[in-house]
Amino acid sequence: MESYSIYFMTKGDGFGINLQPTNEETGTVYLELLTCFGDIKDNILKLSSVQKATEDLKHKVSEFVAKYASSQPILNRLKSKISSLSPNEYFLVLQSMPTDTSEKIKLETYISTLNEFGNSEDLQSKFEGKMRVLDEFSGDLTSKYNMNIPRNDRRTIIGNAKKESRCCRFCNKTMNDGATFKKVAHAIPEGLGNKNIILCDECDDCNGFFGNYIEPSLIEHFDIYRVFLGLKGKNGTPKIKYKNGHMQIENNMPIVASQNIERVSDKEIKVHLDSTKRFTPAKLYKALCKITLSTIDEEHVADLKETIKWMKTDDQKELRLPNIAVNVVHSGFSKEPQIVNYVRKVDNTDIPHVVSEFRLGSFVYVYIIPFSEKDNVDFSSDENYQKFWDTFKHYSLGKGWRFDCLNSINEVSINETIRIVKAEKA
Repeated sequence: MESYSIYFMTKGDGFGINLQPTNEETGTVYLELLTCFGDIKDNILKLSSVQKATEDLKHKVSEFVAKYASSQPILNRLKSKISSLSPNEYFLVLQSMPTDTSEKIKLETYISTLNEFGNSEDLQSKFEGKMRVLDEFSGDLTSKYNMNIPRNDRRTIIGNAKKESRCCRFCNKTMNDGATFKKVAHAIPEGLGNKNIILCDECDDCNGFFGNYIEPSLIEHFDIYRVFLGLKGKNGTPKIKYKNGHMQIENNMPIVASQNIERVSDKEIKVHLDSTKRFTPAKLYKALCKITLSTIDEEHVADLKETIKWMKTDDQKELRLPNIAVNVVHSGFSKEPQIVNYVRKVDNTDIPHVVSEFRLGSFVYVYIIPFSEKDNVDFSSDENYQKFWDTFKHYSLGKGWRFDCLNSINEVSINETIRIVKAEKA
């Protein structure tokens, strides 16, 4: 539906306001909204995109919202957001949310620089210096890919909030086709600690299929880590049973019990745990792709129909899939799982259409989404994979990466070894 739109970019955040319907009455409200941030002279509205959260501005916004909130309740969000800004904090007023990652990064960096150094004479040189650092880190990646990172520190709703407007991403069924949308579909499995990123456009049947047959391979792959992080799923913090022991959280401390403890030295022991569970490598890959398909912008889902078909098919034969890059990176540690989606925006099929990074704690998984209709290169080959890897310099320049093959459709036993070393006294 058409609307009068405005977008506010603040330090580390952003929000949009859409006023509907697009009629004369709403247009009057929209014009008065704009005058909170500018002036009308000679019937011309002059509005700078750079704004400062002064007490006068906050008062203007508060009075405006009080006047029109009854007819446009969404304006209460505007008042809440503007009121929460720090005194004299700089922010941007834009016509719409930037969709191009290059442009978005520039604007975010500009706001960050402006709030750090103020509107000083050397602002431009400080801004250009920050941009050079970013360019050195990521190379020209943002000229080739748009990037999306769903917020995991607050409720993030993906898709249609109204059930009657929903169409399942994974089967294309609506309520008119008999689909139901009663369950809360977590875009990242709840068992991995995700409480905030929710996909509305996933029907109950598809949610049940992925939850019962695909996602357990990923969740069980992280069993030990889930205990050490104290991640809470549907049934609280996990207690993992093994053939020869168990792991659980007691009083916020991980407890490990095993009948097979190996004494390596006076300072080191190894705890061996034999799981009763098994997982399928190809299903682990599918579960990662499910996270991507649940969080990627809806406009790209149509190009990934073959990916969805593969995700929902019971494998009868092993397929060649691109390797998955895995590393342990302690910087940027977060207990909340995080997904980063890269979508190619240039006509260059030497690099994959969609690439994702999944992070849980210190574990980082970088993977290509296979079978995109916009890919015609086999990234399971070493040569083609290397071209992709070299493009993502912020990964490839790092050390410690291993490249796992998850082609197998056969179940694999989960046997874990925990190495415990006594810390040296300071």
